[in-house]
Amino acid sequence: MSGGDPRTLSALASALSALVRRDLLIMRRYPLNTAGAVLGLYALFLLVYVGGRSLVGPSFGETLGALIVGFFLFVMANASYQSLAGLFATEAKWGTLEQLYLSPIGFGPIAVLLSLSSLLVTFSIGFAMLALMLLTTGESISLDLLSIVPIVALTLLSTIGLGLLFGGATVRYKNVSAVFGLVKFALVACITLGPTSTEFVALKLLPLTQGSYLLQRMMNEGVRLWELEPAELSVLALVGIAYFALGYALFRYCTDRARAAGVMGHY
Repeated sequence: MSGGDPRTLSALASALSALVRRDLLIMRRYPLNTAGAVLGLYALFLLVYVGGRSLVGPSFGETLGALIVGFFLFVMANASYQSLAGLFATEAKWGTLEQLYLSPIGFGPIAVLLSLSSLLVTFSIGFAMLALMLLTTGESISLDLLSIVPIVALTLLSTIGLGLLFGGATVRYKNVSAVFGLVKFALVACITLGPTSTEFVALKLLPLTQGSYLLQRMMNEGVRLWELEPAELSVLALVGIAYFALGYALFRYCTDRARAAGVMGHY
């Protein structure tokens, strides 16, 4: 079936719906694990927040809005890139990875749908964290969801691409978890560099950097989506699409190599 076949589109929509329901069901069936994940992120924010106030003093409030927006984006980005590789590692250990590969939809589309499902569920966790951070700090920011959601979605295209890359590497090399910590530091650096991307244009080509800059403007300065410069939005979209396409291509390469080597379902 071709990509534009109505039956193919219906199958993809049904698969995505089933994956979202599965992720939500897992969150509901294992409430302690879900609560622990949220509380762990909240404790990390408190550590940064309290430590920053102690070290910087009253002037820390001037950067509080940037900290909240940056931490919100970090939560979303971290989940969007790490979930796919983690899922494939689990499936490989359980010996069920080949079942995904034999899906009539195709392994590549399944991987993309898994990433989208994780992203949709992560939105709920991200905004829950955002509410906790605002309640804790007493800070107020602009929350125009019609403006924020499209920017976040385009921003996370790049980390979904990274997730596909690491998902493919997990299928081929089985255990790449040691790299995740390094990538987290890189993501934090990219988010932090967002406000400086106006001075150093090359920084806009890094994942999350342009999105971080635009979200800072929207949530801290109240700028709306339609008030942003078309060139800024174009850079965000093109960077996101480029990382996504590269990640998908490398994912296909790694899975093809794993199949050729006969280690698709082995751990």
